Amino acid sequence: MFFVMCLMSNAMGQVEPGQPATPGKTGTAPSAGTAAQTMSGQQRGSDQAGFPVLPGMPDLTGTGGPISLPSGQRYEIKPYVFVTEQYTSNVFLTKDNKKDDWITTLGPGIRLALNDPSFGADVTGNFGYNWYANKTKEDYWSVDGNVGLRYNPSPQLTFRVRDYITRSANTASSNIPVNGQPAQPGNITGLNQGTQPYTRNVVEPSVDWQFSRQGSMGILYRNSVLINDDSNIYQNWMENTVRPYASYWFDQRNNLALDYSFAAGTYSGGPGGLHSEDYTTQTPHGRYTYRFDAQMSVFADYTFVYQDNDSPGISYSVNTPSLGIVYNFNPTLIATVQAGWFWMSPDSGSKAQDGLYSNVSLTQRAGQTTYTLAFNAGYNQDLNGSGNYGNLGFYKYYIGSVLVNHFLTQRFSIGFIGTAQRTEYAFLDRNDWTYTADATAGYQLLRWLTVSGRVGCLANNSSIDVNSYDEWHVFLTLSATFDNLL
Repeated sequence: MFFVMCLMSNAMGQVEPGQPATPGKTGTAPSAGTAAQTMSGQQRGSDQAGFPVLPGMPDLTGTGGPISLPSGQRYEIKPYVFVTEQYTSNVFLTKDNKKDDWITTLGPGIRLALNDPSFGADVTGNFGYNWYANKTKEDYWSVDGNVGLRYNPSPQLTFRVRDYITRSANTASSNIPVNGQPAQPGNITGLNQGTQPYTRNVVEPSVDWQFSRQGSMGILYRNSVLINDDSNIYQNWMENTVRPYASYWFDQRNNLALDYSFAAGTYSGGPGGLHSEDYTTQTPHGRYTYRFDAQMSVFADYTFVYQDNDSPGISYSVNTPSLGIVYNFNPTLIATVQAGWFWMSPDSGSKAQDGLYSNVSLTQRAGQTTYTLAFNAGYNQDLNGSGNYGNLGFYKYYIGSVLVNHFLTQRFSIGFIGTAQRTEYAFLDRNDWTYTADATAGYQLLRWLTVSGRVGCLANNSSIDVNSYDEWHVFLTLSATFDNLL
């Protein structure tokens, strides 16, 4: 099985093992040539002609990301209009009595970048109105976008604010960066099988201070909100997180990164006013990195989680030690291997769970082709209650994927992403196998006109039969992009 979950740094602001900061060099405000990477804080694909990503759907191409400004250029603004025709074989993601439909989405969008030594901004997003040809659902407005702002009163001090917003009825929503970490490729397959419209918003202000040539520290605040249009069926969720962090290079080879997060979550709405239990989460984390040379780094990592759920919920703690290595074979081929073990111990009951914790990835950028193969295993906590089944709690998973993108010509690209995930829930008698597969293509008809397509499937095979489903979908998008208007 091939896989695509890239290893994320475990602490916002800490140095990636594969890309350690060079001690002895004072941090400065970002140059124009690095504006997009600095502002976005996330990995993305090549900057193509820029066809939009349908609101609420995974960005499988990277073209919906921020603009990379050429060196010396201060700003760029690219508004566009788009129309998408979608076919889905199973609108409500049900096992039986499937309903198919054609969905037309039309709307405007924008991609903007601004970079000065003391101030930077990037904006990406689009609005769309969605029409259902067979009237299986009500038409609705959707939105998908993010805004990033940066302010440097001095080269060593950086203030940032980032906001992500999605309004959609799609059960598969794109991953977003968490606590300043890069977003993982692929998508989050939700359990909202009724596919009612929802709004998800995340705002992250943060401040970073490079107090010496070898050290930096900062703090991040995160507010996450999920609001469903029908709160009588689906519960709403809000979480507030505070996360201080620090990273210090003792010399050219040795680095220590520490962080701690405290989160508090609350729920409202739901069937009959019944919703999941409120909670608090405490997560101290540390990583020690030893860099042999520019090619290879090794690290030891430890994370502790204490999840305190209100009664009658079950509270638990999780310990996760792991070791890892990052090896750069050459500038275009990078391998990451992280392996460990986690064990979850509940405060009561006999639902303890343990398992493999791993991040294994191989990324190759060669000529016109980029691919990533990866395997990821570990645990997660379904806390946002986005589905009509409420908060599903702690679960362990194994996920594998493959991501390939290839430019046949300068104007014509094709790609593929596929994932397979095994999920085993700790506090429910339920296990799932979830599969996704999408083939993509994009062609720049004219300098300002692009056509793109996507065809694929989504399926869930659950031990609870009613939760199983499969769905086929086809997308065709035409977009017209306008160059700088200022």
